[in-house]
Amino acid sequence: MRIPRHPAGPVAAGLVLVLAALTGCTAAPQDGSGPPVTGRITATAPEPDAPLTVTGWTVTALAGAPVPAGAAGRARFTLAPDGTAGGSLGCNRFSAPAAVEGATVTFGPVTSTRMACEGPAGEVERTMTRLLGAGPLAWKVQGRTLTLTAADGLGLTAEADSAAE
Repeated sequence: MRIPRHPAGPVAAGLVLVLAALTGCTAAPQDGSGPPVTGRITATAPEPDAPLTVTGWTVTALAGAPVPAGAAGRARFTLAPDGTAGGSLGCNRFSAPAAVEGATVTFGPVTSTRMACEGPAGEVERTMTRLLGAGPLAWKVQGRTLTLTAADGLGLTAEADSAAE
């Protein structure tokens, strides 16, 4: 069986440079001009989007501002596939019905414990309660980041908990 051969040319030279870059090798230009080409190409696959439901979300920003240091990591929630939501508003624990329809999620009446919440945790709690009661919220997940936005622009940003949490 005869195997056709193609003369080396610009395509072959380019292929050698690409292979060299992929393997971390060094290659000199064929015409001898310029410095050798070195490099390593590393490809990282984009992180898949975390699912909206069954993911634990930790609120990192409210109303466009980072959660205050005194309340960081305290506002957390999960949306369950059975149409419920629960977690912490920043101070008190809560639960609420939650309906996901397309690109919106609507929370029903929030039931919560009744500890007196002052300072940053109280501020976060009041903002979270107002947001959850604001009617349909547009939701978007990019990678491990969730944004919820009300019609009036009030919103939150939350990060997905790691699988180990």
